[in-house]
Amino acid sequence: MMRAARFRQAPVRHARLRSALAGFGLALSLGLTAPASAQQRPYLLWLDGAKLDIAHIIGLPPAQNSPEAKAEFEQVQQITQARTPEREQQAIADQRQGLVNFLNGMDTNYVDNTHREVRLLFREAQVELSILLKSVNRLTNRQRPFQLWAKTRVKPCPGARPVGTSFPSAHAATAALYAELLKAAVPEMADKLEERVKSYDESRLICGFHYPTDLVAGDKVGRAVAKALLADRAFKARFDETMPEIKVAFGVK
Repeated sequence: MMRAARFRQAPVRHARLRSALAGFGLALSLGLTAPASAQQRPYLLWLDGAKLDIAHIIGLPPAQNSPEAKAEFEQVQQITQARTPEREQQAIADQRQGLVNFLNGMDTNYVDNTHREVRLLFREAQVELSILLKSVNRLTNRQRPFQLWAKTRVKPCPGARPVGTSFPSAHAATAALYAELLKAAVPEMADKLEERVKSYDESRLICGFHYPTDLVAGDKVGRAVAKALLADRAFKARFDETMPEIKVAFGVK
């Protein structure tokens, strides 16, 4: 009965989310500023953004032209120059943010389009993360390594190139979010998941899309949001209800 009730409520919740997201985007495009509590709470499905200080969690990137920033750039330059065609192809595949794309880089029993509740749960968690990241993206305007390619030898991977600030990395945040949530359901996969986080993040360096500190900051955000979600009573109830399906999806008893 609880499951049926939740499905009846889902369209209402998702419609409310779409409406909130539309308003959020309009406010950003118009440059409007509201109090922190008014900016955050109406747009989140589960969390109170005013209680999760993302700006404090990520800090700031190294100052432009500082020794730390120059060292990071040189590191990315070396990584992009050393990439093999095979690793480049994997990095291109990792450009899409989604549970299936994250899992495709590791050995699991998960089959796409077969576990609807798992997909919905992780999609909602990712939306939550994305909205929280929007609240801090305006704080920095860090140029991505490949944007300096005309003057250097940081060649980006073929295909679509990300826009906006480099800091923090949304890809790293997403990978950390997935790993923390999945470890809570299938702890026996913890090592595999952490290895996948590492390779997923590394793809952003290989393509010249991010600096190491971008990845560190994104990882912190993703783990903080995952832990906050699991501490939220409403989300945890939904998570616990979906956990049996998660275990089936990964072939874990």
